[in-house]
This record gives sequence, structure tokens and C-alpha cells, in this order.
Amino acid sequence: MLDWESLFKRYVWNDRTTPYFIAAGKLTRRQADSEIFAYCLFVGVLFSVVALSAMSEQSPHGRSPLVMLYGFTVVFASLLLNYTKMVPAAVYLGATPLAGLIYLMIYGIGSAREAVDTAVVTVVLLLLLWYSLRLVKIARQYPLLVEGNEESPRRRLFK
Repeated sequence: MLDWESLFKRYVWNDRTTPYFIAAGKLTRRQADSEIFAYCLFVGVLFSVVALSAMSEQSPHGRSPLVMLYGFTVVFASLLLNYTKMVPAAVYLGATPLAGLIYLMIYGIGSAREAVDTAVVTVVLLLLLWYSLRLVKIARQYPLLVEGNEESPRRRLFK
């Protein structure tokens, strides 16, 4: 039987690497690196799917070169933020939920999609927008953060 609580703590919420409720200025660099990596991985995968689906005729708006270009720029910005911790990249990534809300307003309201689905996506985008403010704060504070003195063990897939 799987122990879901330990798996969740091990891969999603680890007090030493990703303490989401600690202020951005009090994080260590290792914690900030882990948090930025998790966000960049999530947004990078999401927008690579968006960019690839925008090249298809099967998307709700048909083939869209502008959506494809925006998706690829977000993937590039997530790579840039993960490796350089630049504030402009964090601001650009922080604006992606706004772009999602604008897209939802244009293509989501009044479409064949259920109203509950649109409401759930809107709530998720608003939560991402709220979290993106923390991401920008972390990027701004990153040069001032101290190196972590604790040595945490490497994460492995299996024990």
C-alpha cells in the first residue's frame, strides 16, 4: 500500500526545499532554486503544450501563429528564469495568468464549454496570478539570499 502523505511531502511539499509559506526574503538560495524550478517546470510544460496545440487545426480557435509564438516565448522565459533568476523573466512569466484570463474572456465565455469548467479555470488562473507575485519577489530578492548551510539528501525516485 502506498503512503500518500510521505510521497506528497517527498515530491511536492518538502519543508527544507519548498516551504511555500516562508516570506521570499527569508528563503535560502536552495529553497528559492527549488521553488523557481517547480514553477518553471509547471509553466514550461503547460505552455509547450499550448504552443504545440496552437499549430494544429483542432484547437478551438484554429491554427494560431501568435498563440504559438507566445507559448514558445513563455517556455524560453521559464528556461531563462530557471537558469539566470532574472527579474524581467519572472515578470514575463508572472503575466502568463493574465494572458490566460484574457484568452478565457475571448474564447471561453459563451462557448460550448460548461460554465463550471470556465469558473474552475478562472479560479486556477487567479491563484496562479497571486502566486506569480511571490515568484517576482523571489527573483528580486535572489541576489540577497543566503546559501543554505544544511545539506539535504538527494531525492531519489525509490528508497
